Amino acid sequence: MEKIWDAHVHFFPQRLFDAIWRWFANVGWKIPYAGWELDRYVASLRGMGVERAFLLTYAHKPDMSLELNRWVRDVCRRYDCFIPFACIHPRDHNLERVMSTVLDDWQFAGFKLQLAVQQYAADDPALEPVFRAAAERQKPVIIHAGTAPYSQTDPLLGLDHMERVMEKWPELKVVIPHLGYYELDKAFSLVERYPNVYLDTSWVMGAGQIDLPVERLVEFMERHPHRFLYGSDFPIIEHQLESGLEILRGLGLTTGTLRRVVYDNARDLVAISTSI
Repeated sequence: MEKIWDAHVHFFPQRLFDAIWRWFANVGWKIPYAGWELDRYVASLRGMGVERAFLLTYAHKPDMSLELNRWVRDVCRRYDCFIPFACIHPRDHNLERVMSTVLDDWQFAGFKLQLAVQQYAADDPALEPVFRAAAERQKPVIIHAGTAPYSQTDPLLGLDHMERVMEKWPELKVVIPHLGYYELDKAFSLVERYPNVYLDTSWVMGAGQIDLPVERLVEFMERHPHRFLYGSDFPIIEHQLESGLEILRGLGLTTGTLRRVVYDNARDLVAISTSI
């Protein structure tokens, strides 16, 4: 069976997840996976052949990140298929201590920032300590800095902000979700200019309203096979979990490139062995 690492899944404590489901329902999303128990989510991923997955959360207000990360730590101890990424809020009190706890004491793989929720631009000076902590430890930051699936006119979003971050932190390992959609030109430019910028395929592969330039995408992925990660965005998706992987497989990528996207690149990014 094909080995799969999913570089983008979201799970939260039940009360927080319930609030997230209500928010998405209020804006009209019809999510078939809303309200499931955690065991059922895990079974769905494993049933699709997912060997490991990056577990991502986000802190929508200050001083909740440490306890949310503690929950993530405990989930990852219970389910060894998950690799923990730390949420952080730039206004957390004792920010440096929180970051040291999650990265050094608990050995989380990196950070996840959800800027549309947290209401920061990627190049806001308040995020500098987060980038510094990650860069010093050579750990990646998964940062939702692009516009999709939000408004393209939000002044806090857009890859121009991310470009300014990379100009200052060229050594920083960054994963931009959703292929950087709606800004593919800028996303591809960042990949070409900065060797530590990666794109994941979450949501955008499977979302029925997305019209991807397939020929151009395939050509670019074949030129940069080490810089793409398969991700699902499960369970916060309106389409079926399997759809994103089916579309990815149907692009016509070479066998070597497809293996890198669905397996090798995520494993190499966090530099751990599948034997762990």
